[in-house]
Amino acid sequence: MKRIISILSIIVVVMMITACSSSVVSQEPVNKKALFVGREGGGDALAVKHLKGLGYEVYVTADKDLTSDQALQYSLVFVSSTVNSGKVGNKLKNSPVPVIYAEAQNMGDVDLSGKESDVDQGDFTGKTIVIKKADHPMAAGLNGNVNVYQSEGKIGFIVPAKDGIVIASAPDDERRAVICAFDKGSKTLSNELVPARQVYFYLVGGEEINQTDDGWKLFDAAVQWATGNK
Repeated sequence: MKRIISILSIIVVVMMITACSSSVVSQEPVNKKALFVGREGGGDALAVKHLKGLGYEVYVTADKDLTSDQALQYSLVFVSSTVNSGKVGNKLKNSPVPVIYAEAQNMGDVDLSGKESDVDQGDFTGKTIVIKKADHPMAAGLNGNVNVYQSEGKIGFIVPAKDGIVIASAPDDERRAVICAFDKGSKTLSNELVPARQVYFYLVGGEEINQTDDGWKLFDAAVQWATGNK
């Protein structure tokens, strides 16, 4: 009888170890591959370098070459503001892969903001933004007024759909979101569901070299949240 109990005990232990091992495997993150829609050089190269510093394998593609199927090979898509917005359009609207848009006009294409320039989306000159939701992971632990640029430059903005979570806004107009989060399942202006996390991030092409450490902290936090790591 004791021998049977011992055997049963061993079997239970083995099953528990196997179950734990399976749990660990299932929780491992997918390969960190990012598709960067933009240019090989200039400020985009700095953003690509930063993504690589976060551990991503980055592939750069031109706006005209982007396809919705291509995005499926990656765990994150970043759309630079250097793209021709018309060539990106709504190609990623139904993407199950998280997307970070730095091109404000494309937010209108995917119905996460309106389309009127300088009203629903655009940019302004400054170096400071205001954190509106300090308790959100994308705020990177920052609060109040934050200098994201070393000197004045172009800061992008959108006026988001109502389900957008405004993480940071323009100093003089809180309707103008400079960092905005759209969680999976939130609604677009056309009442469709967002298929995966999407983010608007203020970084206008050419200003990458102007970014402060706090600006890059916010960039990192946007990447981490979009990919579900926060």
